[in-house]
Amino acid sequence: MAKVYRPADLAINGGKPVHTRPWRTGVFHFAEELVALEELLSGPALPLARGRAVMAYRQELQELYGMKYAVPTSSGSTAIHVGLFAAGVGAGDEVIVSPLTDYGSIMGIFQLNAIPVFADVQSDGLLMDLKSVAEKITAHTRVIMPVHNGGYAVDMAGIMKLARKHRLMVLEDCAQSHLASLKGKYLGTFGHLGAWSTNESKHMKSGEGGFLLTNDRKMAELADLFSDKCYPRFPGAPPTPAFPALNVRLSDVNAALARVQLRRLPKWTAQRQAFGQAFFEGIAGVPGIKSQPQPKGALPSFWWALFVVDQKVLGVDAGRFCEMVKKEGIPCAAGPQRYVPAWEVFRTLNRNPKAFRAYRPGRLRKGFYPLEVAPNAQSAGERLAVVNLTQHNTVGEARAAAKAVRKVVGALLGKAQ
Repeated sequence: MAKVYRPADLAINGGKPVHTRPWRTGVFHFAEELVALEELLSGPALPLARGRAVMAYRQELQELYGMKYAVPTSSGSTAIHVGLFAAGVGAGDEVIVSPLTDYGSIMGIFQLNAIPVFADVQSDGLLMDLKSVAEKITAHTRVIMPVHNGGYAVDMAGIMKLARKHRLMVLEDCAQSHLASLKGKYLGTFGHLGAWSTNESKHMKSGEGGFLLTNDRKMAELADLFSDKCYPRFPGAPPTPAFPALNVRLSDVNAALARVQLRRLPKWTAQRQAFGQAFFEGIAGVPGIKSQPQPKGALPSFWWALFVVDQKVLGVDAGRFCEMVKKEGIPCAAGPQRYVPAWEVFRTLNRNPKAFRAYRPGRLRKGFYPLEVAPNAQSAGERLAVVNLTQHNTVGEARAAAKAVRKVVGALLGKAQ
């Protein structure tokens, strides 16, 4: 019989914690990376672009994800920037994006003098809501950018249906969703382009870096040119720079690290998935708690294990709930991503669309970014909570995390869970 917990049993009130051992961690870089770097640096001087490590990395990315073209870049942020350019985004165009994301999803839109448009998120989750995306489409929309936050899948069937209907491009932001899938197909391979990050917080880590995948040869060539000074480094490239471009190609050093990490990625992702699935099984049916809603057939990559707290049922918001779970020995946090429209840059643009000399999209008007532009996202921190994890965390720890959630809920409701 399940135990009935009282408030006094909670660790936050002096009771014994559920989990008393340190949360597992471990190394994230390995001797094989030193070997790869030594081999790379023992040869001739490193090339400026398209070195042997970068070109091998391209091929390995294409093979792993089953895509025709890969373009490595200096970061995930630049992968998005380059992808937006390849998708044809320019001054005054609108890009529909999530209001709960990293600045890396937004920066490239600004740099192309385009306009970020925020679609709201689900009322009971973190991901872009399809109905809100549809409502945000205008004659100026060029790209929909579904952000697969935390490795959880946006409804890609719905997104692609909207894109086809309105003749729009789709660039998937997969920074946190390495090898996450939907009905057996990897996220990032549904749209016209997918962009990933490999910085030190991601599933695979190359110090810094990113990559772009596509099956469209023309977009791949535009991405290659735009990221590499528009220099003629492949057959068919223009003989001299033909349009304004960047220098955000990936270095051979970062590529050498990334190649080693990429070989480990499938196992690491499987370990995260084992944790996440065990945690979700453990909280299934708990009153006032549910896992992040997902389309049928989705397999997240679990950048975190995300769950939703119902304040009406439990009498506490996600912040207070996480404080109690954290005292039980579980790394739990509320509001995993901040509300982007509240950032200073958007408050400034809302007051004065011409505030920044380097950003003049031409169509932005005063009042375009009201604070409450996405009300579900604005209040998401009251509902959304995560258990932090890496590939080092075990199924046993996942079960301990679920037990801590059940204990807190049981104490709040006075019923065994």
